[in-house]
Amino acid sequence: MTRFKIEIERPLCISCESCVNVCPGFWEMAEDGFSHLKGSKRVGDNEEREMDDAGCNIDAAEICPVICIHVYENGKKII
Repeated sequence: MTRFKIEIERPLCISCESCVNVCPGFWEMAEDGFSHLKGSKRVGDNEEREMDDAGCNIDAAEICPVICIHVYENGKKII
């Protein structure tokens, strides 16, 4: 059973690259200049990815200056 879901609200992204700097294994800058969660699926304007271990994505969510990255554990938002 997947334990974590990571979500980014891309319309809120300001392209600061903080997530890429703290968690480059999961984050990169997309061609449009905004953050992209590697291996994610598009849901409307957002991106989501489920995983067993949130790892450095928690750091990425905490460092995001516009709070557009969210982490859910077992369906409950933790960041």
